[in-house]
Amino acid sequence: MKQKQMQKKVGDLMGGKVLDLDIIKAHDDGIEEGKAQGREEEKISSLRSMMKNLKISAEEAMESLDIPKSERSKYMAKL
Repeated sequence: MKQKQMQKKVGDLMGGKVLDLDIIKAHDDGIEEGKAQGREEEKISSLRSMMKNLKISAEEAMESLDIPKSERSKYMAKL
């Protein structure tokens, strides 16, 4: 948040030009990568819970969570 505010203030001083510094882009990319990793870990946790508590197969759990078939092998390897 501070970076966005600072970027806006500097941009305002420079006549409205927005700075797109590599460090800011790398930071934003890192944030997005972290969010994606968190979502993946949450899916794995949900799959494990469903398999244990509902006594269903990994395939059935993935079907229930609407995990695309193209991604299922990735999750199977992590279970």
